[in-house]
Amino acid sequence: MNSGYDRQESPFTQSTLGATSVAMSPADVQLNFIRKTYVLFMAGILTAVLGGVACLKIEPVAMFALAILKNPLLAILLIVGGSMGAQAVARVEGLNYFALFAFTALIGIVFAPIIASYAPEVVGQAGFLTVIVFGSLTAYALVTRKDFSFMGGMLFIGMITLVLAGIANMLFFKSSGFSYWMAWGVLFFSSGYVLYQTSNILHHYTARDSVAAALGLFISFFNIFMSILRILGGRR
Repeated sequence: MNSGYDRQESPFTQSTLGATSVAMSPADVQLNFIRKTYVLFMAGILTAVLGGVACLKIEPVAMFALAILKNPLLAILLIVGGSMGAQAVARVEGLNYFALFAFTALIGIVFAPIIASYAPEVVGQAGFLTVIVFGSLTAYALVTRKDFSFMGGMLFIGMITLVLAGIANMLFFKSSGFSYWMAWGVLFFSSGYVLYQTSNILHHYTARDSVAAALGLFISFFNIFMSILRILGGRR
C-alpha cells in the first residue's frame, strides 16, 4: 500500500494505474499542479458559500433544501451519491469542473439551514477552528513530505462505519449524545483524510487529478467544519 499504484484508495479517489504521478515531473509542473488543486479547492468553498446564501435568500432554493432535510435518509443518499458521482467523472474534461461546482453548491444549499440554526458566534468559532485544523495538517504534510497513503484502508473503513452508525442512530436510536460523540469520530477520520489526500497530491496524483484532489480536500474540510460545529453546539 506504499506505492502510488497499489495503494488502498478512499471512496473519493480513483486509481491512477498506468499513469505517471506528478511527483515524477519537473518542479514547475508539480508546483502548477498543487497551485491548481488548491485554487479549485478554494473555488469549491466559495461555491458552497454562495449556495448557502442562495438557500437563505431565495425561497424556492430554501424549499428545495428543507424538502431534502425532511427526509434525512434521502439527504445522506443524495450527498454520498453526489460525491461519488462527482469523483466518477473527475477526469472527464469539462464535465469534471461542472461536477465539482455542482456538488459543492449542493452541499451549501442543503446544509445552510442546519448551519443557520446555530448562533453566529458558534459558526464563526467553528470556521476559525476548521481553518486552524485543516491548515495545520496541510502544512505538516507539505513540510514533512511524508507519504500517508498507508492510511487509506483504515480511513475508508472508519468513515463507512461512521456513516452506517449515523444511519442507525437516525432511524432507531435518535440519540443526541451518540451523534455528539460521532462528531468527534468524524473529526478524527476527516483529519486523517487531510493528511492522506495531501500526501497523495505530493506523491501519487497525476496531472489529470486536480479536480479529484480538490473535491477530496473540500469533503474533508467540510466534514471537519460540521464536526466542530456539532461539538461546539454541545449535546443538543
